[in-house]
Amino acid sequence: MIPAVLQKLSPARRRALALGLFVAAVVIVLAAVLGPWAWLSRHYDRAIADTSSRLRVYERIAAQAPEYRKALTAMDRRSARRFYLTNTAANLAGAEMQELVKAAIESNGGRITTSQNVAPREDGRFREIVVSVQFFATTPNLQKILMAIETHQPYLVVDNVTIRPLNAFRGFKPGPGQEPELNVQFEVGGWTFPEPAKAPSPAPRSASAPSGSASGDSQSAAVVVTGGTA
Repeated sequence: MIPAVLQKLSPARRRALALGLFVAAVVIVLAAVLGPWAWLSRHYDRAIADTSSRLRVYERIAAQAPEYRKALTAMDRRSARRFYLTNTAANLAGAEMQELVKAAIESNGGRITTSQNVAPREDGRFREIVVSVQFFATTPNLQKILMAIETHQPYLVVDNVTIRPLNAFRGFKPGPGQEPELNVQFEVGGWTFPEPAKAPSPAPRSASAPSGSASGDSQSAAVVVTGGTA
């Protein structure tokens, strides 16, 4: 049954209205079906574009990695840390100093007789680790030893040098091609960073004593104090 409103329309207008309703129904159906797909497509397009942009940035950063490594290596070489001993503890730094001095002397023809650590010396923010060493060496070898010690990294300083000839009597002449040995004694100092401060450990909790024993202890303490004052 056709509504009264539609009966008043002409057949041409009825066909136009029916066509409009059909088109509207098709648009609604297409919007319901294709709308979510279009929204998801746009969402993923944006995500892909964002990810691609980030990937390009990461690729540029990765391409600069060799330059950054070179810069870090140059900074490490310029770092003042290399001028100080590796260890911070006094005993470990003393052992490190012993090894450095021993290597410098023995690799340049010296013969060590005694070597011992001296008490560390506080030097402002740093600590000086000192080794006292006595050895035999010829004059050319002594020159090499001093050069090896004072041009070493970490920095080492020679102090309190005492040199005695082994053959000090008048008229002594070494054999041909031989260098007279010297008895050398000096101190070598190197510096280290102070040890990092350690956090104080919490005090252990004492177990609570029974009330009876606590009262008995307090009474006995009171008796002792009273007797002492009397």
